[in-house]
Formats: sequence, C-alpha cells, structure tokens
Amino acid sequence: MGYVKDERIKQIQLCLEINGRMTYSELNEKFPNVSEMTIRRYVSELEKMGCVVRVTGGAVSLAQTTKYTEGGILDRANLNIFEKLSIAEKAVSLAEENATLFIDGGSTTTLFARELPDRDYRVVTNGINVAAELTSKLRPKVLIIGGEFSKKNESTFGRRAEAFLASEMIDVAFMATPAYSYNDGFSCSEREEAELKSYILTRARKRVMLLDSSKLDKTLSYTFARIENVDYIVTDDNFPENRKAEFRKRGVRVV
Repeated sequence: MGYVKDERIKQIQLCLEINGRMTYSELNEKFPNVSEMTIRRYVSELEKMGCVVRVTGGAVSLAQTTKYTEGGILDRANLNIFEKLSIAEKAVSLAEENATLFIDGGSTTTLFARELPDRDYRVVTNGINVAAELTSKLRPKVLIIGGEFSKKNESTFGRRAEAFLASEMIDVAFMATPAYSYNDGFSCSEREEAELKSYILTRARKRVMLLDSSKLDKTLSYTFARIENVDYIVTDDNFPENRKAEFRKRGVRVV
C-alpha cells in the first residue's frame, strides 16, 4: 500500500512540475481513481517536502518556477508522461554501479536521471537538465561535456563535445531518440546532434535506447543509429509485441 501511495505522490509531483500550476479538479481529472480529498492530502505532503506551494483551489510547482525554463524539456514530457516515467524506472536496472554512464539529453533521460539511485556512478552527460537532476544525489560524480548549446533540447553538441568524449571510455550509454522507423532507424532533426549521438554509440560498451511507443514509425532528417547499433531497448507497456519481436530477432534485448 505504501508503494502505491509513493508512486501516486511521485506522479502528482511530476504533473505539477510539467504544468506549473494545477487545480484540484484538474488533478482529479488526471487521477480519476483517487478522491479529491486524497489528492489534497498528497499535495499537502508535497508541500511539506518543499516541492509545491498550495494556492487557492490547487498548487504550484516550485521546480517549474525555479528550475526549468518555459518551453524546456520537461514541458515536452507532458506527452506520454507515465509511459516515460515507466521507461525511466525500468532503465535503472541497467545502470551498473562503479561504472561510467553516459546519459543523453532528453525528456525521458531526464526522468531516468531522477530515478537513478544515489550510488557510486561516474555520469557523463550533455544534458543540462540531466545534470540538474543529479545535484540532489550525493554519490554520483557528474561531468558535463562542453560544446554548442541547444536551447530546444537543453543539451550540448558539436565537434567540441565529441573532442571531450574522445578520451572517455563509456560503460553504459543511455540514449534518447525523437523518432524511430524500421527502414530509417533512430533519427533526429539536427545533423550535429545526430553526429554526436552516433559517436557516443561507438564509444560505449553497452548501448541502451529509451524508446516510448509514441516515437514509432516516425522519421526525422538525420539517422544516427540502426537496430544493430544498440544492445537494449527500454520501452513502455503500449509498445506493440510485433515491434518488440523485430528487435529481438536482431539480437536486441527488450526491457
């Protein structure tokens, strides 16, 4: 029972972070199986934790107002939010303690960084929000790679980023992708972003792609990887079984 309560509080917190401000009625619509009285109690607990401030008829997220910019990465996570959270929670099982992890910039990987246990990892990232999430943890060591900054993705990219990674040996790379199709592979909209993602995959011993079902059968301008370039796919419960079979047939483990 405690686990269910903790998960529900976490989901309410995430909804508030993404939307900034919500009324109790809006939260009740988002969580129809939870009474408004219970939602009010959970919001009160979040306020005691310093995550939200209660206002007339609802609550405001402190993270939204102090940590993330308007139009930032967590705003985009509003779509398929619970699927992305599920993927983030599953992916934690692939994080090896005392290993060097690369965590790509992206909305799902930002949630993954939040879920990562407070253990001895060496984390290399190009995601500003990823690094911000890790500041609450004591044990991981965090390296942010330099390069040109993308306001849209809130991450770095370019030749300088590749040069930074040239001397890094990555044990596990947790990668994000905006689009995937069987014919065109994993793709994104910026050439230099695609080049960096491709380079990281060549540097990693274990390659993990976080792929929610909304990205299926979509193609953007630049392909950065194909099925044979990844070892694991972590996805949500809505991912079609026949598409999982495509990956398994090519030797990719599906989590």
